[in-house]
Amino acid sequence: EKGKAPLKLKLDRGKESAVQNLIKMASFAEEDFEDDSDDEDDENDYETDEDSDDDEMPDLDDESAPAPPETPETLKEQGNACYKAKNYVSAVAAYTRAINLAAQLGKPEATYFLNRASAHMMRLSYKEAAADCDRALEFDSSNAKALFRKGKALLAGGHPQEAAAAITLGLVREPGNASALKDRGDAETVGKRLQLARQCLLEKKYVQVWKQIQEIEKFMSGGQDMTMMKIEALCCIGRHSEAYALTTAMMRTNARAPGLLFWRSKCLYYMDQVAPAIKHLQEAMRNDPDNSSYRTEIKKWRSMEAQKEAGNLAFKQGRMDEAIDKWTECLGMDPSHRSYNAKLYLNRGTAHSKMRRHENCVEDCTKALELDDKYLKALNKRAEALRVLGEKEHLERALRDLQAAMELDGEEKQREYKQKIRATQAELKRAGREDLYKLLGAPKDASEDELKKLYKKAALKWHPDRWAAKTDAEKETANATFQKINRAFEILGDKQKRARYDAGADADDLDDPSGGGGGGGHSHGGFGGMSPEMMHMFMRQHMGGRGGF
Repeated sequence: EKGKAPLKLKLDRGKESAVQNLIKMASFAEEDFEDDSDDEDDENDYETDEDSDDDEMPDLDDESAPAPPETPETLKEQGNACYKAKNYVSAVAAYTRAINLAAQLGKPEATYFLNRASAHMMRLSYKEAAADCDRALEFDSSNAKALFRKGKALLAGGHPQEAAAAITLGLVREPGNASALKDRGDAETVGKRLQLARQCLLEKKYVQVWKQIQEIEKFMSGGQDMTMMKIEALCCIGRHSEAYALTTAMMRTNARAPGLLFWRSKCLYYMDQVAPAIKHLQEAMRNDPDNSSYRTEIKKWRSMEAQKEAGNLAFKQGRMDEAIDKWTECLGMDPSHRSYNAKLYLNRGTAHSKMRRHENCVEDCTKALELDDKYLKALNKRAEALRVLGEKEHLERALRDLQAAMELDGEEKQREYKQKIRATQAELKRAGREDLYKLLGAPKDASEDELKKLYKKAALKWHPDRWAAKTDAEKETANATFQKINRAFEILGDKQKRARYDAGADADDLDDPSGGGGGGGHSHGGFGGMSPEMMHMFMRQHMGGRGGF
């Protein structure tokens, strides 16, 4: 009424709850409820009365109106309302109260159990759902719907054979039920796939096991045996993180499931967490002390770690051959551990590189990449070794490796890769020209002292005085080679020039930062920047003061 304050309702908790439930029920469309027909839609798979009489709603203005008495039917309707609202926990609670009250009144009904079974199904509580269907059948053994629903619960819970049997019994009572016929076919197919998956598991055909599991999971969510099969298959096809996550979930529900700790330890092992893997396996061994395979695995893992660490120590102390031997022995212990072995191959390749065995380094990095094709360190190390080898085909491979690594690596590394790629491209362009390192017989990673020694050796070999008694053609070749050697050392013996040369600059441009020609290499009679007097002094020092040849 205009001008008056709005009416405040004062209902006690019981009245308020009843009113709210009735209002909710009245707002649902009649076709949204399952009646006693054969609709098998899981989202509405519960029983309800066909009509809701709005006249029975209490007068909201009457504070003294008593709450309607609680009956099995009103509790069932409360459960239906919760089910419709997808509040399955509350639905189970309401149906349970209806069941208990009906039992007290001596009027139990199969409907209450079937409705609770539906709510259990939505909560993925398939064992409880199947049990409720059995209770419903105790009151009405001819109830085909109870058998069909039990079949669904058994199939979803991982029991396809029992599911097919229950549905078959239901079809005896309703032979024309198309939905049930389909469900039985699904159960039979799942049973066959499950049998095949178990056989493939025995034969260690893990890829086939996983394919079967993917098809099976379209109809059933698992159970303990199914989950363990899934964990083993995922672990053995290299999806260790997924398998480990499944073991974590299962630890919360059944930490003592047979084989769970073993496969959890295997996941950790393959994820390169050997120490916690050993701890898990030790716990598994305490639970199953007669299982000798656990003790064997622990012994192997410890031995692998010891060999790897021995190799690491030898490498740090500069004993490269010893490190290579230790890592080689470790590589033979478990060929199935791909990531572990990939790291060992890279380590061994790095040791070969330190000893200038670059072909061996390339070979080991290639083996590492065969085990892990996205192994960035192996791609970069192989590219580095290939660039040192320097032939055109090696440089082309190095360029491909650098481009592949650039795609895989982070944004902060892109500039560095671009510089390496430009340098390698420049080296490729120089591939048909003379290589300054080759002129001195030096590797591209030679130290300053090594360059000096190799230069002196080459200069002694090609000094014109040594070729004075030779033919004119031989003297001309020796003189030209001697000049090239001097020019090579002039560049490579200068840190800045060497760095620019290694980065791709042309040898003729190194005396002019702007890229112009010229250079000191031709200003002293062709002696590569060394005066005749200095060269004579140099030769006297290294020929024992004889002054000639």
